[in-house]
Amino acid sequence: MSLEHPPAVDVRGPEPVASTHHAPRRAAAAAFLGSVVEYYDLVAYGTAAALVFNTLFFRDVAPSVALILSFATFASGYVVRPLGGLLFGWIGDRHGRRTAVMLTIVVMGAATVLIGLLPTYASIGWVAPVLLVVLRLLQGLAVGGELGGAVLIAVEHAPERRRGFYGSFSTAGAQAGTVLATVVFAVLTATTSDAAFASWGWRVPFLASALIVLIGALIRYGLEETPDFTRARAEAPVRNPIRTTLTSHPGAVLGIIAVMAGMMSVWYLLTVYSLSYATTQAGIDKPTILWVVTAATFLVVVMNPVWGALSDRIGRTTLLSAGLVVEGLLLVAYFLALRSGSVGLIFVALLAVAGLGHACVNGIFPAFVAEALPPSVRYTAGSLGMQVAALIAGFAPLVAVALEGSTFGVWTTCTLALLLCLAGAVAARLLVRSRSSAAVVEPAVV
Repeated sequence: MSLEHPPAVDVRGPEPVASTHHAPRRAAAAAFLGSVVEYYDLVAYGTAAALVFNTLFFRDVAPSVALILSFATFASGYVVRPLGGLLFGWIGDRHGRRTAVMLTIVVMGAATVLIGLLPTYASIGWVAPVLLVVLRLLQGLAVGGELGGAVLIAVEHAPERRRGFYGSFSTAGAQAGTVLATVVFAVLTATTSDAAFASWGWRVPFLASALIVLIGALIRYGLEETPDFTRARAEAPVRNPIRTTLTSHPGAVLGIIAVMAGMMSVWYLLTVYSLSYATTQAGIDKPTILWVVTAATFLVVVMNPVWGALSDRIGRTTLLSAGLVVEGLLLVAYFLALRSGSVGLIFVALLAVAGLGHACVNGIFPAFVAEALPPSVRYTAGSLGMQVAALIAGFAPLVAVALEGSTFGVWTTCTLALLLCLAGAVAARLLVRSRSSAAVVEPAVV
């Protein structure tokens, strides 16, 4: 029997509580816009860490050490993301997806605005980097619960045969937030002097987050609870979703970690580390590389629904595995283009890795992950897998900076990322074989 074409066995049990006619579209919009907020804040921090935090918050050390410390604060948020996934996953599986995603957006927004108000090392000394790390950790907790929640409110409200398409909007929102943050930084670096940007310009993106958070919170406030959660709570509520996840679904969690780690590592190397590499190693000016990254990220936003819809028609597993391999290989091509110094080659290479590799995986994995788990622990288990992967990937820019002085430098980093992508492609094939019978069955082709 072909693993790619299993029999369409209905294991769903009683019909789920019906959504209103407009619920799928509203849920997709809420997932999209909420993710815009969360990832705008996240990328704003990563961009500032690459461009200015090393000089603003880490003084009295060598410039190379300051840059490593700056990227270390970026990575610190990833240390607590699995904890955020468990915390908000527990809330989401026990008390509802809507409650959890409302909390994530408020916590993230508050931490980001406070970063914009934070005094620098020149004003308060060592207290400044300590406070920066504390606020970064709060960001990490919030993002740890955001991705799993956004995925579920989009996928669980969607018609069964269009879960790939609707689910893709949750991750498209993350990329749209990346576009927005990068555009803001690109405009600021192009229109202010280096001194003005270091003095006050870097604060603008963080303070502007307050308005975006308000809009996102209002949209999510009016959202209905998902049918899958309502049915799971009525039929077989789980008292402790964390314990159930760890005892009954460890294989699925490990599979999700493997699938996600490669994709996330590549993306953080592209959108965070390559900003520093392009300006310090390849001689590309800051505005140029920011605009190139912005264009590539916008392409991901556009292509996400295309790949998601395609997975509804021909299946998720083969597309997901192929996307991971392509993304890993094209990362190498992108850094070769950076070494050439040609802006045209850099632009084409980054569009390729973004549209053909990253968008493919990014658009498909929301439905793929949701369908790998039963609704009763879907938020907890899915978030744990995603955020452990994010923890691994979050250190990619730091590892890349640390390896710059080694014999093979950036090529060692690219090789490690490619190996993670290959491991993820294999894990996707294995995960679909062991998919829980309690999960919602994928469309005709898995």
